[in-house]
Amino acid sequence: MRKMTIRLIIALIAFGVGVSASALWTFFGTVQIPAPAMKTSIAVATGGGCGSRMLLEPPPPSRRGMIISGGVLNDKAISKRAPNYPPLARAARASGTVTVQVLVDETGNVMSADPTSGHPLLLNAAVGAARHARFSPTLLSGQPVKVSGVLSYNFVPQ
Repeated sequence: MRKMTIRLIIALIAFGVGVSASALWTFFGTVQIPAPAMKTSIAVATGGGCGSRMLLEPPPPSRRGMIISGGVLNDKAISKRAPNYPPLARAARASGTVTVQVLVDETGNVMSADPTSGHPLLLNAAVGAARHARFSPTLLSGQPVKVSGVLSYNFVPQ
């Protein structure tokens, strides 16, 4: 009985440590810590064989390819087409909200659209409408960046 109790306590401690480590990993895995600015010292050869040292600034970090989260993008769209109500969904009286995860490129065009929730008969119509949405380019420090966010489409039978 005593061995069983000790094993149970060890298992609970290991589980608690694992959950804590998992939570920390998730937290620190999503936080981006900026690298400190570094100055590089290099030797520059000058005439006569003597060298002088100078400090060079590294080039600014490229924002190209960086993806930022934009949250709900419905109000940020320049144009957002209303989805066509599929006839089969209308006949089945399918309704509700469909959310679509979109990735917007640096020029404001939708690169990818994937449904995240909603009625199965309405998903394709919402994804098709999301692919035609247009956004103004998002700038970060003056550089255009990709944006990931969600578009919501509400289907109401009439």
